[in-house]
Amino acid sequence: MLYSPRRLEALLGNPLHLVTYEQIAGLVGNPDAREAEDLDYKRLYPSGEEGKDDIAIDIATFANHLGGLIIIGMAETREIPSAALGVELAGLENRIRQAGASRIHPMPCFDPRPVPHPEDASRGFLLVAIPPSALAPHAVSVPAKKDSGLRWPRRHGADKVWLSESEIAAAYRRRVMAATDQAARMAEVEKNALATTAATSARSSYPLPLLVVTLVPDLPGDLLMDGYTVQAFRERTADDVAMIGAFTPTFHEVGVAHRRLIAEAGAETPLAVRAELYTDGSGTFSVHPQRLSPPSKETYRVRVLDAELVVRTASALRYLARHARDRAGVNGAALLRVMLVADTHLHPEVVPIAPSTKWPYDNPDIVRYRLTLNTPTADEDQPLGTRLCRLAYGESVAWLDDLADDGQPLARATAHLVGDLLQTFGVPENRQIRRDGSLNAQAWGPHWKAMKRWAEATGVTVAGESPL
Repeated sequence: MLYSPRRLEALLGNPLHLVTYEQIAGLVGNPDAREAEDLDYKRLYPSGEEGKDDIAIDIATFANHLGGLIIIGMAETREIPSAALGVELAGLENRIRQAGASRIHPMPCFDPRPVPHPEDASRGFLLVAIPPSALAPHAVSVPAKKDSGLRWPRRHGADKVWLSESEIAAAYRRRVMAATDQAARMAEVEKNALATTAATSARSSYPLPLLVVTLVPDLPGDLLMDGYTVQAFRERTADDVAMIGAFTPTFHEVGVAHRRLIAEAGAETPLAVRAELYTDGSGTFSVHPQRLSPPSKETYRVRVLDAELVVRTASALRYLARHARDRAGVNGAALLRVMLVADTHLHPEVVPIAPSTKWPYDNPDIVRYRLTLNTPTADEDQPLGTRLCRLAYGESVAWLDDLADDGQPLARATAHLVGDLLQTFGVPENRQIRRDGSLNAQAWGPHWKAMKRWAEATGVTVAGESPL
């Protein structure tokens, strides 16, 4: 589900997508399960237009606040669940979706999930999970009410309130500013990653290409930074295999910087990999793609393999999304960015403003290095694309759940993001992952064995036969 509220999942004893009928029924009589900012109970919504109005209002109420969960089929007395009545499930999920789509503007994300009775699958509970929305405020049109114009509800305790004109104006301003704030945050965390990499780059391997994947959630999380958090991170990192298809843990060292956890390995070598994971759920994942051959002094071309960019980007997206969702408590969507530069010292954020005699800027040919791509074929790697560049970017948006959970949604998101990057080289899309998330077995070269293992383990569709 799109919403993973820690308090409610602790109360229910399971993530929302795994909660059972017995666990929901077990809330009856529990004072800790009373209706609250993030929880509401409904016996059943009325039929007809009035019921559709009520459904839309309740969904918008949570979306305009902190998010929440509606449990349909549960009676309550003085806000405490009192009887597990259940409801007829046939058609109810579609009714919820239609009411939200036709009456809420813009329509927020929400996720109905039926939980049938173990002895009668036609009846049970319907969970409606509503994450907090980056598109708030959401207006509701209520045709069945006397005041049938647009209104803006939000949750207040166990009830709802209607926003005043000044509150509506403030909410719209927050929505407009959120995109600007998110872009600025992305630039900030990417700059931090570049500064660290530039200070620790392997001098003997210059020029050394760098790939940085950055994730910034639409709505920030809030990870408490203390000794317990760092120790838990250290223990998790010791066993964490971040790279798709690998067998051994990715990171060997753990540290802390301002408002972020650090995981790294191979510092000051061409094999360096580093993740910076922020308390708000943002993060960067930096790795050096392998140069296919030493750059020629005649051409100054730094060749990298497109298949490696895809593998590293998918690994980074999965790792960063798991931090945001599972550690920082973020739900919903995130802004993604992948950056590839011929060498860290060639990035505009790193290049000194004034002329410098320090390495590597004492080399007058430094500015001549450019990236170029190769792609695997049945016989040997072949040049790919029509353009050279020093620096390339790709951006997209994806749901955190799609990235954090292995499978075809992660593959699709990777294809979209890397495809945007490759257009800088004159390549319309990547060859390794198709738009539907299926893998092209012929396009991976030396990375196919690892990707094939991952596809088999996660159920990702593979098209074509492996050349290996």
